[in-house]
Amino acid sequence: MYSLTRHDALIRSADITLTTMDVHVDLSAAADPQVNDYAVTSTCVFSSSSGTTFIDVKGHVLGVTVNGEPHAFRHDGARLDLTDLPQNEELSVEVNARCLFSRSGEGLHRYHDPEDGRVYLYTQFEPNDAHRAWPCFDQPDMKAVWTFHITAPSGWVVTSNGALLESLPSSSGGDYHTFSSTPPLSSYITAIVAGQWSVVDGGTWTPSTELVSRCPDAAGLAIPLRLLCRQALAQYMDAKDILSVTRNGLDYFHQNYAVAYPWGTYDQIFVPEYNLGAMENPGCVTFTESFLSRDTPTFADRQKRANVILHEMCHMWFGDLVTPRWWDDLWLKESFADNQGTMAAAEATPYVGEWAAFAIARKAWAYQQDLYPTTHPIAADIPDVDAAKNNFDGITYAKGASVLKQLVAWVGRDVFFSAATRYFRTHAFGATTLHDLLEALGAESGEDLSDWERLWLHTTGPSALAATWEEGPNGEVRSFALTQGSTPGAECVLRPHELIVSTWALREQPSGENTLVCTHRFPVRIEGRVAPIDVEGILDRPGAIAECDLVVVNDDDLTYAVARLDEHSTTTALNALGTCSQPLTRAVVWSSLWMAVRDGLLHPRRYVEAVLAHAPHESEEAVLVRLLHTVSTAISSFLPASQRADLRYSVASRCLEVLKGSISQDKARPWAHTLLTAFQGLPAEKNDILDEVQAIAEGQSTLVPASSDLEWAARLALATRGLTSRDALDSWLDAQHTGEAEVHHRRAVSALPDAENRRATWHHVVEGNLSNEHLSASLDGLAASQWEGDELTDAFFSVLDTFWDSHSIGMGIRFVHGAFPRAIDCENSARSHDLLAAAKQWLNQHTNAPDALKRLIVEHIDDVKRALRVQETTL
Repeated sequence: MYSLTRHDALIRSADITLTTMDVHVDLSAAADPQVNDYAVTSTCVFSSSSGTTFIDVKGHVLGVTVNGEPHAFRHDGARLDLTDLPQNEELSVEVNARCLFSRSGEGLHRYHDPEDGRVYLYTQFEPNDAHRAWPCFDQPDMKAVWTFHITAPSGWVVTSNGALLESLPSSSGGDYHTFSSTPPLSSYITAIVAGQWSVVDGGTWTPSTELVSRCPDAAGLAIPLRLLCRQALAQYMDAKDILSVTRNGLDYFHQNYAVAYPWGTYDQIFVPEYNLGAMENPGCVTFTESFLSRDTPTFADRQKRANVILHEMCHMWFGDLVTPRWWDDLWLKESFADNQGTMAAAEATPYVGEWAAFAIARKAWAYQQDLYPTTHPIAADIPDVDAAKNNFDGITYAKGASVLKQLVAWVGRDVFFSAATRYFRTHAFGATTLHDLLEALGAESGEDLSDWERLWLHTTGPSALAATWEEGPNGEVRSFALTQGSTPGAECVLRPHELIVSTWALREQPSGENTLVCTHRFPVRIEGRVAPIDVEGILDRPGAIAECDLVVVNDDDLTYAVARLDEHSTTTALNALGTCSQPLTRAVVWSSLWMAVRDGLLHPRRYVEAVLAHAPHESEEAVLVRLLHTVSTAISSFLPASQRADLRYSVASRCLEVLKGSISQDKARPWAHTLLTAFQGLPAEKNDILDEVQAIAEGQSTLVPASSDLEWAARLALATRGLTSRDALDSWLDAQHTGEAEVHHRRAVSALPDAENRRATWHHVVEGNLSNEHLSASLDGLAASQWEGDELTDAFFSVLDTFWDSHSIGMGIRFVHGAFPRAIDCENSARSHDLLAAAKQWLNQHTNAPDALKRLIVEHIDDVKRALRVQETTL
């Protein structure tokens, strides 16, 4: 199947002047599950200098007219080629087609709710799936004014990028909805949403007088706000918090960007079976409905949701108003949104600890991706859209966001935002490249940023930073300096960094407890291998070494680098980090400790024991969630199998101890999830935890709040060890048959350690027609099971290329991540060797496989190698 290339996209955009797109989508039969496709008509108004072009459409093309006359075409299933077009004159090209409803979350996705039978549809396109839903020029720089007309069953709620102008009875039944024409939009951010949605009217946002003085073109602006979700989740819509974050975000971005929101309305729709966290369709923003919970959302849940709401809102400017010309510059929108969503959450909402969450969690994703053999520069080389789909990764998002935080520290906050304003005003409704952004930054800062660009945006791998010093004979600190190098296997690049190095001392408090107290903070700018730190009159006096029990490199997390702790600081952190009063400092140090585990420099057991000691006192719930997640990973990935059971038992016992103490309901949930994860790997003789797990599964626990997610997590834990049955799992599903419960049930059933059950699950994965979420749930269950066999290793590699070729790339990525064998043990060298040999053999035999697929296999091989290296250091 044709994949749009950068070369073809450049030629097409140079040849075509596109002005308008008029699209009619007929959803009148969408409620019938037996109907798999729908009629769609796109009318494209454009001129062509060559008289030859192609239109993207995945479906069955019924006919093409040019200026009202039938026209010959050639269609290969994705690319509609047109020749003999009149040159250099305005053309109206109408394409009639039938396109398929999606179950993969790509294109126009349809969901039948098993709870009440209602039907819901939504679109998801980025980077190049708009042509799955309707014929179009599916590349980001070919913007058009779009007008949508949608025929849908009577009573359905229908929304799109534009405002609804009118709804009239349709001659074919149902209602015919017409929406206002949009400002110029790229195809990947066009959207429709239709179905029996529940709607919350959120009122209208208007700017304050003070805000208008900062952003004059916002005068008279009034943005209608709405929230939509499935009817079954209507009572769980956390409208007060969501709308509060939305209003605060609109205030924040107008204040800082000084450019008015240009898209009219602002609908936010929470949709089922979503592949992403959210998507920035102007005026029609879609989110995964997992941000709504039948349980009361925890503070950490609401904080994560707030970040995503603000991330998508930032895109209304970075990405929608000004769009990357091609996917090489994907970071121009995603890095900015990741950075600005975090900044806005920390500065404009109650979720002030969001930078701490970013430092410990989001950046871990960046470091992991950046240390793979497949790493790439932030400004990447993207030859086609398949490559683009693999670059929605930790580098494009989190590394880019971190580098932008460093840029703000380097040029100053005011310069950064004034450059953003210049960029938006200069390129509004246009498409840009990196050069355009740097031009705006250079104009506002007065600096030549070409070296900064080269060193940060066109290189790979994280820097490694460490503090060094000498202790004098009287305890004075001498030769204090910051050094820069590289991490193992990474490119050695000496980058410019503006950061903070802080020193901390353990001081006894009136209570008798020793706590970490910040003694000094040193601003440092380093551009080479070494930067001296001036401690004259501060640490060069006798006894000053006592003020350096912990030396924190990159306090405040201002730059992107792996910060190494010295041995004494490591010991201090492991013993006392929980006594540090600053959440962001704690997060930075925890990040350093975790990277030391991943690099084999710190024994995973020491790390886990430190987390268990300090996590009960962690004030930032998002940090707590991440810490407990790393505990599970440290045991399952970085310890040999022989060392796992005892430590898992210690983890489970500690979780029970914490849950029996004085703990908030919000914090109880991550501890309970960690308990259940640890229980999955306990041997049969370690069953004194079983009573609590069974109580959670039955909804009878006195230690944790009632939670459907926790109950199903407990049922999964029981299933992995064969301590429950298919009949019991079916009964639990029958008691509350919701869409979410169906996914949980499939995951738990797939985890039952029974050979026949595993064969049946694998057959459904490979041969069935599972939706995106059901595919992942099946594979997650197989991976979680305590089944001892490794028969799926051969099965995985034998069907890998066939599965990839017969499914969308989104489903292929889910399959690889879910099905790649995970059982890694350095003490079972034959099994680990067989896995690596099978993976390498597959690569050698499939040199012509798609690059996106080969990249995934290479990354999984690297995960296995890293795990084995770290495990071997513990022996």
